[in-house]
Amino acid sequence: MLSNSARSESRGVKMVQKFGLMLIGAGLLASAHGEDAKVEYKPLAFGGFSEFGLMRSGQYGEFDFKNEWVDHFGAYVAQTVLPSENLAFDVGIGGVFEYQKRETIRSQWGGTQYKNFFIGPAVADIRYGAASRDGQGFGLQFGMFDYKYNHDASNLGEYLFRSGTYPGYVTSGGFWFLNNSGVQMQGLRAGYGAGALKSDFFLTTETSIPALYDLSGAAVVSYKIADGLLDLGAGLNYKHMIPVKPSRVSPHIAKNAYFEKGGVTYSGKDDLYFQSSNFYKKRAEQDPANAATYLARAAADSIKGANVRAWVLAPKDSGIALKYYTQQGLIAMARASLDLKKVFQSEAFGGEDLRLFAEMAILGIQNYPLYYEKITERMPMMVGLNLPCFKVLDLLSVQAEYYNSPHLNSYTDLVGTNSAVPTHVSSTDVARSDLEYNDITKHDNLSWSVLAKKSIGRGAYISGQVAHDHIRTVSIETWTAPEPTQVLGKPGDWYWMLQLGFGI
Repeated sequence: MLSNSARSESRGVKMVQKFGLMLIGAGLLASAHGEDAKVEYKPLAFGGFSEFGLMRSGQYGEFDFKNEWVDHFGAYVAQTVLPSENLAFDVGIGGVFEYQKRETIRSQWGGTQYKNFFIGPAVADIRYGAASRDGQGFGLQFGMFDYKYNHDASNLGEYLFRSGTYPGYVTSGGFWFLNNSGVQMQGLRAGYGAGALKSDFFLTTETSIPALYDLSGAAVVSYKIADGLLDLGAGLNYKHMIPVKPSRVSPHIAKNAYFEKGGVTYSGKDDLYFQSSNFYKKRAEQDPANAATYLARAAADSIKGANVRAWVLAPKDSGIALKYYTQQGLIAMARASLDLKKVFQSEAFGGEDLRLFAEMAILGIQNYPLYYEKITERMPMMVGLNLPCFKVLDLLSVQAEYYNSPHLNSYTDLVGTNSAVPTHVSSTDVARSDLEYNDITKHDNLSWSVLAKKSIGRGAYISGQVAHDHIRTVSIETWTAPEPTQVLGKPGDWYWMLQLGFGI
C-alpha cells in the first residue's frame, strides 16, 4: 500500500506526464499545419555586453566587505524562423562569464581565481497565433522564453515572478546587474489581446529555486486608458500549485514545524532560540552596564530552545501537535503607469521621459502563526519616475522601494532543506546583529536605484546604475548561485556599475 504522501506524489508525476504528452501532440499538429508553407528565416540576432563596477560595501555570508570590484561579460546568438503566418520558432543560446565572490586569500595567491560560465540567456520556444504576430487575438507560446509585464520597472519591481511566498524574498538583477529586470520562464503561455486589453495565462515549471520542477499557475492582465495615458495591470501567481513531490514543498521536519503549547506559539527550529541566546551572552560581555538585562534574555531563550528540542523529539508525550509551513501560496500584484507626456505634449521629450509608475505585491495571501502573522510585512511597494532627458539620454529612471519584512531577504533554509521558514541569523554574524539579535531587519526596509541609458550608434548602448537593491553575487559555495542572501543589507551599502553592450 502506498502512503498518502506517495500517492500524492504519484498523482503529481502523472499530471506532469499527461501535460507533456498533450504539448507534444500540439506540436505535431502545428508542424503538420505548416508543412507546405514557405519558411521565412529572420536575420540572425547576436549581441553581448561587458559590465563592471564597484560594490562599495555589503556582506558575503557573515562577513563585511568594502570596495569589491565586479566584472561580468555575456554574449548571445538567436534565430527566429516563421514557417507560416501563425507560427514562429525561436532558438538561441547565451552565456555569462564571471568570477566567484567572496575572494578567499590563500598563501598561494592573493584572491580566489575560481571562474564560472553560466548558460543563459537562452530561448527555445514555439509561438502560435497572436503570440507570433502583433498580440491581437489568441496566441500560444511554449518552451523557454523571456517575459516582462512591467515595461517601466528597470531594476526594482516585477514582483509576481521574481519573488517568493514562504519564505518571502525579493530579487533584482541576477548573473548580471544592469538591464536584467525580466524573468525567464519554462512552460506554457496562453494570451489574448483585444485593443487596449491584454491578458496572459501561464503554467510554468520551477527551475531555479527549490522545490524544483513544481508547476505554478499565473495570470496577468493589463488595460490602457486614453491612448496610453494610464496603464493599469494586475496579476496572480499560485506558486507550487501542482507539486511534483509534496514532501518537498512542505517537509515534515523540525525546522519547518510550529506548534502551540500553553497558549504560546513556538518554532520547531530550536536553533533559533539558541542562536539568540548566544548572541545576548556576547552582548553581556561587551556591555557590562546592561549585562543583567542581556543575560536574562539569554537565559529565557536558552530555556525555550531546550524545551522545544525536548517537545519536538517526543511530540505525543509532550501533548503537542506539530504543524508545518508550506512554500505553496498565492502572490498578488497590482501596478499602474502614468505617461505625463500625453498631458505635456512636446517634441523635446524622449519616448521614455515623464513616466510615473508604481507596483505593489502581496507575497503570500494566507497568514501563518509566528513568522507570517501580518500581511503588511509581506507587501513590497515600489514607485518610480523616468526623469525628462530631452533626448540627451534614452532613459533616466529613479526607483524607490519599501518592504517592511522582519526577516532577512534570503532563502537559505529553502535551498538547504526545502524549509518554508525565514533565514535566521547566526550568533557569530556581527554583520547582521548589533544591539539586538537580527536587528539589521529593522534598517533594511528601503531600497533605491538610479539607471541611465544611452544609445551610441546602431545597436550599441552604454548604461550606468547606482543602487542599493537586492543583488546577489555568485557564491564560492557552489551549491547555490547566486547566493541566497542579498549582499546589500545595511542602509549605507550601495554600488555603481557601467555596462557597455551591443545587439543587432
